[in-house]
Amino acid sequence: MAEDPEKASDFPVGELREITLLIPGEHFFCETLSVPPELNVEDFQEFARQALDLDSFSPYPAEQLAWGFHGCEVARKIIVFATPFIKLRQLGWQNLEFFRRVVPSFVSLMAREYQSATIAFLLHDETLTAAAFDRESTVPEALYSLPVDPADQEDLESVRGKLLAMFDLARFGQIDEILVAGDVTRSGDGVFAFENEWLDSDHAELDQAVSVPGEELWSFDVRPLDFKLQERKRRRQAGLRWKGVLGSVIGMAALFLVFIALKIGAVKLEDQKLIEQAKSERKPEVMASMELLRKLEENKMGGIDPIDSIQRIMVHRDSDQKGDPTLYLTSAEFKSRYELELKGKGRTAASINDFFKKLVENEVLETPKKRPEMKSLADGWVSFDASIQMKDRKPEDSTATDQATGGEKSASEEG
Repeated sequence: MAEDPEKASDFPVGELREITLLIPGEHFFCETLSVPPELNVEDFQEFARQALDLDSFSPYPAEQLAWGFHGCEVARKIIVFATPFIKLRQLGWQNLEFFRRVVPSFVSLMAREYQSATIAFLLHDETLTAAAFDRESTVPEALYSLPVDPADQEDLESVRGKLLAMFDLARFGQIDEILVAGDVTRSGDGVFAFENEWLDSDHAELDQAVSVPGEELWSFDVRPLDFKLQERKRRRQAGLRWKGVLGSVIGMAALFLVFIALKIGAVKLEDQKLIEQAKSERKPEVMASMELLRKLEENKMGGIDPIDSIQRIMVHRDSDQKGDPTLYLTSAEFKSRYELELKGKGRTAASINDFFKKLVENEVLETPKKRPEMKSLADGWVSFDASIQMKDRKPEDSTATDQATGGEKSASEEG
């Protein structure tokens, strides 16, 4: 992200920490060096730092320089770039420690490999940079920057021509179009995207936008080595703390869910116990209700009808010459739909036996399993106690009963 140097220090600290500050390339002096074959990639940084002490590189002591480097292991080369801190302060770039990254504007030119020896141009604010790359190398053989007025086409072409004159055009081809440095954004995985665009038109030979992993971008950062070491450590720790906090939150959420699940389970168990207890307490009531329903169902299916049953029985008792009954009932207790206990008295034991014999013959009763219990009474009559089993009514039995009772029906029944 290219920021106005006059205003960069006015940004709130929180916003500065998300900004990658691009410093125009014209403020840096650069040198490309060959790396000795015995050095590993891990040694490139120290090799670059030692180059700062060379009188040929800079008249300033290394500790007074804002510097960085970029190396290519395949090409065995590095480019070192630097500018005095005092110059940056004079130009208005202060509080550099608050930025996400502080790098030269020409960084994005080194974030790609070129398929042939190529000179590429990059315009950033009022600076035009030209860099010459060998095939498949990300370290330029040479890099130069000059101030330019981007709104003046003649000045732009003039500066471009001056830059080309600094290279061996017989060795390097060139990309005619000029890239314009755009915003720099950082993704969640720490990759920095440089959103470059072509000045005039699309160019098929080169993608405009490039990406650089955050770890690689640290070598381009021109702030002091000690600061970068501490800052990288601080950011790693902050990341670990955030992961720890996130892990704790997730863990607490998981424990909370387990607690809720257990609580719900306990409530359900308690509810189940209460339900079972209620069922147990109401079991007698339920059983009584079920017995009542059973009896009602029996009655619905043609079961107990006390009046009708007694009429079916008493229609078969005898009378004497005067027309008085020879047998009376004193009680009738229905045990179930068919089972009935009769108590009464008759003039004689014979009249009682004849009565029950008629009931069996007329299929009112099943044949009794035992004879009625009889006792002589003081008044000369005989009492009886009999358990009987009634049969279902037959149509002709119904007719006989009606005739014996005078065939009377209520007006409501006739209606």
